[in-house]
Amino acid sequence: MFNVASTPQTVISNIQRFGSEVGHSSDLQSRLAYARAWYASQDDQGNWRFGPSKFVGYEGLDGEQYIKSAEQRDGRRTEAQLQQWFAVVEPSSELYAELSSALFAFLAKFGKVPSTKMRINIPKVAELKVAEQTDSNDDILELMVAVARSLPF
Repeated sequence: MFNVASTPQTVISNIQRFGSEVGHSSDLQSRLAYARAWYASQDDQGNWRFGPSKFVGYEGLDGEQYIKSAEQRDGRRTEAQLQQWFAVVEPSSELYAELSSALFAFLAKFGKVPSTKMRINIPKVAELKVAEQTDSNDDILELMVAVARSLPF
């Protein structure tokens, strides 16, 4: 039996490891198009890395174990655990366009495309940073409008 991930850091490590594992396993590559729930995190260079919930949501799972135990693992268990640390990115957002493009590029390396029912999740901390950037830009815009209104014409 596999244990569900116990920390967000474990999940992020699993996301990074999935990128390596999938490159060495044609069996793992063959399953890529079936994943619906993708989890993303940025590496040290700011590149987005991805992993499916049934891989990243378990402790110490590798590619071979993932393939052998696919029927034994329950995505509902991982999703319930992961949602406390990750949030779904709204398809209407600019971030979703960026992530979707990066996911398509990642899967294209293996001749795959994501499921039409895919959803992408990011760490809630990253979600807050995006919101803060948006708020910050709104504040700057409001300040610029206020300054412009105060100028004599």
